[in-house]
Order: sequence, then C-alpha cells, then structure tokens
Amino acid sequence: MKKEINPVEDTLFSASHPHLYKRTNVRSLWQSSFIALSGVLFFTLSSVIENNDSTLKMAFLILGIALLIFAIYRFFCKSTVVVYRPTESVVRSGSLFVDSAELQRVNQLVKKGDFTKLSSISCKDGGNGRIDYLMSKDGRFVAIQLFQFVPYTFEPISEKTYYTDDVAMVIARGMNI
Repeated sequence: MKKEINPVEDTLFSASHPHLYKRTNVRSLWQSSFIALSGVLFFTLSSVIENNDSTLKMAFLILGIALLIFAIYRFFCKSTVVVYRPTESVVRSGSLFVDSAELQRVNQLVKKGDFTKLSSISCKDGGNGRIDYLMSKDGRFVAIQLFQFVPYTFEPISEKTYYTDDVAMVIARGMNI
C-alpha cells in the first residue's frame, strides 16, 4: 500500500514544527523606521521648495514616496524571522531546482540517509525537480521536501523530513547553500 503524501497546500514552508518559532526582527524594524523617516524628510523637503516647475522638487517628492512605500513593505514583510529554538539560530528557506534524474537520486539519498554525496548534485536555475529546504544559520537544523513538476504545478514526491544536530550539519555542508 502506497503512503499518501500531503497535498501541495501543506508544504514545508507552511508547516509548523515544535522547534521553530517566529520572533520580531528588531534590526529590520529599526531599518524600516529609518527608511520611513528618510522618506518623510524628502517628502517634506519637496514641499519646502517653492518653484513648482523644479526638477529637484519632483525628484524629492518621488524619492520620498518611494522610500515610504519601501519602508511599509519592509515593515510588513521583513519584520519577523523564523528561529530554531534549541540554538536560537535564524532559519532561512529556499528552493533548489534540478533535473528529474537528479531529483530521483536525491530522493534515494534521503530515503537511505546517505548525505555524503549531496555535494555532487548539480542545481540549476530551472528544472522539473524542486528541493524545498529550511536551514538554520548554524547548520543544526535542516528540513527538506522534494517536488516534481507535473503539468501546471509542482507535486510533492516526498514527505517533509526534519534533521537535527550532526546529521543536519552533514546535510548543510553537502548542500553548499
């Protein structure tokens, strides 16, 4: 009997894990505040210039508006980070694309637990295989899920797999991300 794999909506990036949590990124909030204040400054400077036909006035106005929009984006999209609780290390996420043959090889390596050959996997900009990963900055936590492209969508071919400590460090070194 074949084991049912969760649908695409329940991916590695949307799943929860007991050792992962989100926290406020204070540094990003400060940077967003500084960018917003700079935008307000340029916007104010544009209103101080009296010549309505001035190129400088328009440049300050556009720069001020652009900085405010960028600050709002950063505030809402970059204000939190995912952290691996045992080591308090920030977790980054991403996807690697490979050919189908490479994806099948990675799937076999994951099933066997042999991660010493991961560095030989050749990734590229596009491909019909996708490896989604979560990796802590210190390399003590790694999560992997494999997808294969079928017409119009990527479908999972493996379950979400989580690794910690020494095994995770071997995978982190092997993936060279």
